[in-house]
Amino acid sequence: MTIGKKLQQRRKELNLTQGEVAKRLYVSRQAISNWELDKNYPDLETVIALSDLYQLSLDVLLKEDQHVVKGIEKTMNRKIIGTIFYGITAVSGLICLLVNFIVNHTLTWSLIVLLALGSMDALSHIYRKRTRWSPRVLMGTSSVVCISFTGLMDQVLLWSGYTATSFFLSVALPLSLLWLGLIWLTAGIQRRMNWEVCYSLSLFFLLGIVGGGLTNWWVRSEPLWFSAITTTLPCLFLAGLFYILGNHLTKTSK
Repeated sequence: MTIGKKLQQRRKELNLTQGEVAKRLYVSRQAISNWELDKNYPDLETVIALSDLYQLSLDVLLKEDQHVVKGIEKTMNRKIIGTIFYGITAVSGLICLLVNFIVNHTLTWSLIVLLALGSMDALSHIYRKRTRWSPRVLMGTSSVVCISFTGLMDQVLLWSGYTATSFFLSVALPLSLLWLGLIWLTAGIQRRMNWEVCYSLSLFFLLGIVGGGLTNWWVRSEPLWFSAITTTLPCLFLAGLFYILGNHLTKTSK
């Protein structure tokens, strides 16, 4: 019996719902469902918490299920890699700050690098929580990080003297909301249709034609006919490419 079946059986024996277990472990209900269906495996800390909650020994949970042991090993390896990644970005940011201050005797471009690294770390942390957080929480927090990044970038550019006026309210915020809306729409359709991810990527690039057109119209940096061509052709090519790939993956999975 797999660990998923054991978890499901024990949960039902204790008359607990997936939602109740999720609240006690501070994870999403979807994470509990994925574990019980053996779609993915909890990390070692969560396995210990499940063992305490369900009053099952670790030997009983892990016995005769080598897949979960390998899954836990992969999870631990990812944590080590993640720690190294965060360490590298922290050291890189510190080096940028030191070089910028030594050369210019002030902080200018290094703040932009530091802001980008911080946002990247935040998005990476959110991605690591994808099995624990609900899709809405994931999308919401990612959107907040992206909008916050553009707002802080605007202030850093102003403070550093790279721009004379603020562009956040007039350009960055509306365009960020536009593209985040397209991403939300694509993710919502993906969740409802439950089709191959490549189809959603194809749909996103089709929506990207509209998004690109509205972006160019809002910014007005080049003639609309030129921007329409340069936006439409690549998006159509990528949409067709991902659609073909989606068909191929759908056929091979049957």
